[in-house]
Amino acid sequence: MAVLDVSCAVRGAYVPHSAALLHSLYVAGAGHEVRVHYLHDSGLRRASRRRLERVAARGGGSIRFWEIAEERVADLRVHGYFTSAMWYRVLLPELLADRPRVLYLDVDTLALAPIAPLWDVDLDGALVAAVTNVFEEWRGTAHTDALGLDQRDYFNSGVLLLNLDELRRSGTVAELRRVAEERADDLLWPDQDVLNLVLGPRRVALHPRWNAMNSVMLLDNAADVFGAEAIEEAQRDPAIRHFEGPGANKPWKQGTTIVHREQYWAHRRATPWRRRWVRA
Repeated sequence: MAVLDVSCAVRGAYVPHSAALLHSLYVAGAGHEVRVHYLHDSGLRRASRRRLERVAARGGGSIRFWEIAEERVADLRVHGYFTSAMWYRVLLPELLADRPRVLYLDVDTLALAPIAPLWDVDLDGALVAAVTNVFEEWRGTAHTDALGLDQRDYFNSGVLLLNLDELRRSGTVAELRRVAEERADDLLWPDQDVLNLVLGPRRVALHPRWNAMNSVMLLDNAADVFGAEAIEEAQRDPAIRHFEGPGANKPWKQGTTIVHREQYWAHRRATPWRRRWVRA
């Protein structure tokens, strides 16, 4: 039985949503041990930790809490609705010094199928495996052009299979920090932009079912990125569902009709956070 190391980064109101993600992961372990590395700030309450530990115990997995001191990411750009938690993932090569790889997931994702096939992807010296991002058509290429990137190669950072061994060997964490500081004024999606600038040239492109974003599920131009067959497969059988975006894009928002909201609530109701509608 393999050990699948999975990580997420959480602050404040997203703790209940992380519980739904964790429950889905333990189910999606499908006979493997899922070991969650839970990155958080000093605001995580002891009661919340105990509840999350119960989710892990009932799911047959484990959880380890990593409190990230604010000064460790204080020099990295934050703006708008983004928080410093988005930068916690760049610390994973250092935190998990004895692990060869880790699957990082944004907290607004949900595992809907076994994740072992993703864990087993051959990275072959690449730094990361990730799914190409689907942009709204109105955005054009202005942002990626400003970064010096090809929009067709720009990946979404909500699901990342990280090659920790190679990230450590290549000194990439220091490079991520350097680029984040030097290009701060160019960053629209700060962490995602920096990850693309640094890791993008050494990426394994994944099938869209491994990061079935709202844009994959809903936008007509998704087929232009992946082809109609791959999009049909991702929409029919998403492995990791990603509820990216604000407002009604989130399955916990009252009144939303977003696809797979009921799957979110099925996992959420299996946790100590059963109350149906909360603000986030």
